Amino acid sequence: MSTKQSILGVWLIERGSGRNLVAKCYSDAVKLDMDLIAPFLSATHTFIDKASNETLKTVDTETNRYVWEANDHLLFVMVVSKAARLGHMRFMLEYALNEFMKKEVPPDSDVATLLKNWHGAPGTFKNFGRFVDELVTQYEATDESLVAGKSMDCLEVYSHLFRGIMKVKGGKKKKETIVKRMKGFTEPLLDRYPFLLKVPIDIAGIEVLDIDVNTVAYQHLRDSLEELLRLLGKAVREIVTPKAYKDMLFDYVMPYVKHDIQRLQTYAILDDVVRYLF
Repeated sequence: MSTKQSILGVWLIERGSGRNLVAKCYSDAVKLDMDLIAPFLSATHTFIDKASNETLKTVDTETNRYVWEANDHLLFVMVVSKAARLGHMRFMLEYALNEFMKKEVPPDSDVATLLKNWHGAPGTFKNFGRFVDELVTQYEATDESLVAGKSMDCLEVYSHLFRGIMKVKGGKKKKETIVKRMKGFTEPLLDRYPFLLKVPIDIAGIEVLDIDVNTVAYQHLRDSLEELLRLLGKAVREIVTPKAYKDMLFDYVMPYVKHDIQRLQTYAILDDVVRYLF
């Protein structure tokens, strides 16, 4: 795994009792007794839930962040670095908790019965533990670079977004002005992201699919794509009317987002759409 890990530890905990179903530590940076802290995490969640009538989602310590997902019987808690994308972490927790409910709870039973009949044997949920390991391993990539297929997924998603934005109504002249403005915006980025030098920007969009994912670190790639989205949204907003901009979002961008929402959530690209386009 990369030395700059995002996910440091994971607990799946029975609410109330604080028993660990699964506990995983992925970094020496987490100096914790995994079994000892589970009842504390459960008690903290219960206290917030009952004392304030609010749902606990995150707790920050000096160096890390604890992220929660819960149902009526289980807590799924992840300790992550403060640099980790919260939207992505929450999506992973929700996805994994749903996977537990589908794979570990027998179809003729329910989770309450499952937990009542479980006597604390640590190996009972080892298959789910391996699933969590695989999920974390897929996220944490060696040398901060995800496999080419995942990088290509991000390029494809952003390419769709850029093309959708450039469908904004306003005529050819306005689109040419947007392209000119965008080229001016991106010029300062070329020292930081030299691979953008050969990326065409025209009235159809930004051809990021031309980027060679085998030569660019994933985080570098994601940072550049996020910056391009921010700048393109800014350029279009400055040149077209507010109505044309709004129509573009709801006629072209959001239908694509809805169609491919799982992939946007998986890579936390939905966060960028909301932050930079709305």
